[in-house]
Amino acid sequence: MQKQRLSTYHWLWLLVIFSFFLHKPILRIFFIFDYRQSIQTFSQAYGLDPHLLGAVIFVESRFDPTAKSSKGAVGLMQIMPATGEWVARQMGWESFRPEDLTDPVKNLELGCWYLAYLKKYFNGNEVAALAAYNAGHRYVQDWIDTKVWEGDLVKIEKIPFVETKKYLFQINAIRKIYRYLYPELTINSA
Repeated sequence: MQKQRLSTYHWLWLLVIFSFFLHKPILRIFFIFDYRQSIQTFSQAYGLDPHLLGAVIFVESRFDPTAKSSKGAVGLMQIMPATGEWVARQMGWESFRPEDLTDPVKNLELGCWYLAYLKKYFNGNEVAALAAYNAGHRYVQDWIDTKVWEGDLVKIEKIPFVETKKYLFQINAIRKIYRYLYPELTINSA
């Protein structure tokens, strides 16, 4: 009796079935979520969605705690040293050193506090807070005050900074991916 070879059609179906059952583990290789416990803790402490924080970290540093931008931002959440120092003072930290920004837990706490601060500054508007995290709160406030941008994703094309438009698009898309891949993370509704 002669063995039959699988046809291309059968191989395609096997690939589809294989992909269906293993797509999440494969996608989790590309969309890592390191520092999950710290992110969960700080997201609850500061009333932020852990999936959003994962997306911000992914876009900012790809979860590299030693990442440094060409503009001088440092760490997981890409915090500028001057911003880190200001946030640390607001949080009542006794001492702050720029090297603290490469410590993943300290960077996460500073970044989460700052993102929550921006969200409060913009009256709970998470999109405006994210835009401000990227472009600076003065620019975003000016865009909203002068009606250049309304502070939402609907008219994102009106944002004058191409980088900020791209940033908001990436954060929104990757947040959805993280919600799908890591549904076990709890969302604090505060």
